[in-house]
Amino acid sequence: MTTGPVPNQPRAEGSAATVGDVAALAGVSRATVSYTYTQPNRVSPDLRRRVLAAADELGYVGNDAARRLRVGHSLALGLLISSMSNPVYAELAAGAEAEAAAHGRFILVANSDEDPARERAYLNFFESQQVSGILAAPVGDVPPELLGLRSRGTPFVLVGVAPGPHSYPAISGDNERGGHLAAAHLLAQGRRRLIFVGGAHPHVDLRLAGVKRAIAEAAEPASLEIIRIQVQTAKVGEAVARTLLRRSAATFPDGIVAGNDLLALGLLHGLIVGGIRVPEDLSLVGYDDIEFADFAIVPLTTIRHPSAALGASAVRILLGIEREEDTKGRFEPELVIRSSSLPTPPPSVHP
Repeated sequence: MTTGPVPNQPRAEGSAATVGDVAALAGVSRATVSYTYTQPNRVSPDLRRRVLAAADELGYVGNDAARRLRVGHSLALGLLISSMSNPVYAELAAGAEAEAAAHGRFILVANSDEDPARERAYLNFFESQQVSGILAAPVGDVPPELLGLRSRGTPFVLVGVAPGPHSYPAISGDNERGGHLAAAHLLAQGRRRLIFVGGAHPHVDLRLAGVKRAIAEAAEPASLEIIRIQVQTAKVGEAVARTLLRRSAATFPDGIVAGNDLLALGLLHGLIVGGIRVPEDLSLVGYDDIEFADFAIVPLTTIRHPSAALGASAVRILLGIEREEDTKGRFEPELVIRSSSLPTPPPSVHP
């Protein structure tokens, strides 16, 4: 059994070195060579040094992983998002890609589609590709696989809210402030029977906390009902609207804050089809200010976070070139007022 490097075997002139050539020279199996480039955590430091030394001697450049290891880093950054169906993530990716390109880097985008198992698979893929860092907007809390990657030398920036004490960088919009703005606006329009519709996500929890704070601070009493859903899509919003339409006038809300704009647009469609006048009978506020919000049949009032700026900021933090605004960790939300929340004023009476 071979236990150490063996003399270099001659190859045909002009032929490229193969995995087998590297394995023979390093005195290891072909699988060890493969793991060195694709799953380096499975190879001991000593074996890895032997494989890389043999690859250098033979000029082995058979795959991109080998070339990246020779220069010590990849030009690629990984971007993990929870749902590509939400346009806010497309804006986030656009901002990240533009900032990365300005520094000669590239973005690999992975969509977990709200599936934690798929999320874990993508994180393993990023590690196999030796990305130099990861921007993560996960399904829920920070997955342990991401923390494991960091412990093995791959940094990440959380694009979201970090749970509890943490030592990694995190950046997000101020979701609690955004929820407060949304509810305070509805209360200012005289709405008193509010509903919050949202999914189970740390960002949405903070938006709900802001809504509760606005109601607690209101000068006049107001009620709040909370409707929790699994996913925040337009289809789910429309389904929630159908359940609301079965209520009596006494239990029907006069204001709704939705966890995101897709959900709000589904609610808007379902309510209008059901004969509810928006905003005369009910005021509606979404969240994110996606492009479609301004083009709805009744333009949607919403809370805007600078998603593209968040993506760009996360890239700068990851590359260690952050600006002063990047170090604050929170981006201020903005209330964008459109027709869906403003009751139509009564017609003027002329003498």
